[in-house]
Amino acid sequence: MNISVNKTRFYIYAIALLPFIILLATGVILLKYHTGSPLDSTLMGFDAHFWFPFHKILAILSTPLLLLHLFVKTDWVKKLFTLKLKDKYKISNLLLFITFSLCMLTAFSAAFIFPDTDMAKILGGIHNKLGLLLLLIFVIHLWNYRKVIINQFRNLEKKF
Repeated sequence: MNISVNKTRFYIYAIALLPFIILLATGVILLKYHTGSPLDSTLMGFDAHFWFPFHKILAILSTPLLLLHLFVKTDWVKKLFTLKLKDKYKISNLLLFITFSLCMLTAFSAAFIFPDTDMAKILGGIHNKLGLLLLLIFVIHLWNYRKVIINQFRNLEKKF
């Protein structure tokens, strides 16, 4: 693979990373409200009326970026789902994909298919727990690829 393709992939990954990290962080912040804090109580100067929509906006922004991240690795994704991947992190990557998909599905279903119902509350609770699992798996994902990430940043640093 040539250098410009690797550079392009790196930029795609970097652009996708920041909103996703903020999305996960806002998910952790929202736990405050899911555990019973009043919606008008503040965290970092903002209340739940800011954090919930901000989290949703980040989810809408992060999803296409995540799909772009996977799109540039189409061959890898095909191998993952046909169980032909030889990558040592295939299990954690598959868990990351499944957990993100379920987290997205529960949030979407609660908001658009079952709004303002008991089912929405149940799906919201499942979404919260999946979000915590997603956070853990994402940290493992970053840890697994830390050498690649560090090397990419070092190579980029040499260019400037």
